[in-house]
Amino acid sequence: INPISEDKEKRIKKKNKASKKFWDYIKWPNLRIIGDLEEKEKFKSLENIFEGIIEENFPSLARDLDIQIQEAQRTPGKFIAKRSLPRHIVIRLSKVKTKERILRAVRQKHQVTYKGKPIRLTADFSAETLQARRDWGPIFSLLKQNNYQPRILYPVKLSFINEGKIQSFSDKQMLREFATTKPPLQELLKGALNLETNPGNTSKQNLFKA
Repeated sequence: INPISEDKEKRIKKKNKASKKFWDYIKWPNLRIIGDLEEKEKFKSLENIFEGIIEENFPSLARDLDIQIQEAQRTPGKFIAKRSLPRHIVIRLSKVKTKERILRAVRQKHQVTYKGKPIRLTADFSAETLQARRDWGPIFSLLKQNNYQPRILYPVKLSFINEGKIQSFSDKQMLREFATTKPPLQELLKGALNLETNPGNTSKQNLFKA
């Protein structure tokens, strides 16, 4: 390996990581509304649309929270196979705690609507963080199907319950190392994490507990 090339690659990765953290910090108070609202609501302000969503789905929050909107805007349009996709709405709130209260209510309700039509209300992340969250998808599904109660924590940590304890992992390598000490989990995730199961893992398990 060329030391110069390796050093350059490390600097690029460090720069990209710093950029991702910066944009996630900037977007921290933001909420993103995903749904086909543009045509029917093109004459209505974005702030009013958001307020309507909150009132329709979370009337108690609408009453109890002092929801202050700093900024509201539509994302740039995208085209796939000559078909335009609905533009998302990004709402910037004045308080991060308000955003967290709303997202907690979204998780509890499961289905959010606007005038009876299903939409999605999510946190707003950088493109890199969104991809990292998507990368957890197959593992998340396996854990959910087997009652591990998985969650994706802010911004990209995977959390689940194993043997009665909450475990969280910021990347797949950490999860891979942990899974090799837990045979049932290792067997479940061997395909998603490219793990090999073998009897020698028993010694690793004892070492991990020591």
